[in-house]
Amino acid sequence: MPVRVIQPGERLPVRLGPAQRDLILEHAFIDPELEQRLRVAEAEGASIIARLTLDDIDELLGSVAAEANHSMDARLRKRLDTIYERLRDVQEEHTDDPSAARLVPIFPVPSVPKYTPKQGQYLAFIHYYTKIHGEAPAEADLQRYFKVSPPTVHRMVLALEDRGFIERSPGRSRSIRLLIARSELPDLD
Repeated sequence: MPVRVIQPGERLPVRLGPAQRDLILEHAFIDPELEQRLRVAEAEGASIIARLTLDDIDELLGSVAAEANHSMDARLRKRLDTIYERLRDVQEEHTDDPSAARLVPIFPVPSVPKYTPKQGQYLAFIHYYTKIHGEAPAEADLQRYFKVSPPTVHRMVLALEDRGFIERSPGRSRSIRLLIARSELPDLD
């Protein structure tokens, strides 16, 4: 999907459910001005439309991700992850960098799975680890390589599985299997 170039500071309509907005307001630590913009967002049917800049969305992404990562409540974490994905999708579809307009291809480019750079690195690591060792990595291997906590690795594995990039057999160690071709993976940094 081509990225739409917008003006710096331009506000984009971001559709949220009232419960999602309330979740952000109750749990995310955000700037008071941004909080006020969310509170007065206009209603449209069963949704609200918040008008946010790319900087606002970036701030919300960081706050929502931080709250999700530190939440002990699995249901709350899942709801925050859903909000995060919605905001990330809006962010990835827009840029306020005018030079990005020159990067739009003239010819169609084959579609590539939609994953974040961090998800791409995890997928590339899984590919290379499996190729070198003849078995899939354990979550502990991912934790050591990326220097992150066990919950962070587990959440990433669940996210990759939910998005259809990997499959695994619950209860079996080292059962991660990539579901996308090597040609669709980035290089491992």
